[in-house]
Amino acid sequence: MAGNNLILAGDIGGTKTHLALFSIEGEKLQAEIKKTFPSKRYSGLEPLVEEFLADHQVSISRACFGIAGPVVEGQVKTPTCPGW
Repeated sequence: MAGNNLILAGDIGGTKTHLALFSIEGEKLQAEIKKTFPSKRYSGLEPLVEEFLADHQVSISRACFGIAGPVVEGQVKTPTCPGW
């Protein structure tokens, strides 16, 4: 992987969650690692990300996640993944 300037990105849905690590090459992003997980198998985002990163010694400089669900009192409420 190109250096330690990595971005962790995720698309979190009720059925599945897509996670990817991107390196920055000039003004472009290069996908380095991509994986899909069944969302309901996990109690939240943290254990899922820990599993995703378990085999990789990386330093992440930024992260961004999109998540399906309404925002209630400043937090996303995921109707298909209670407890997240």
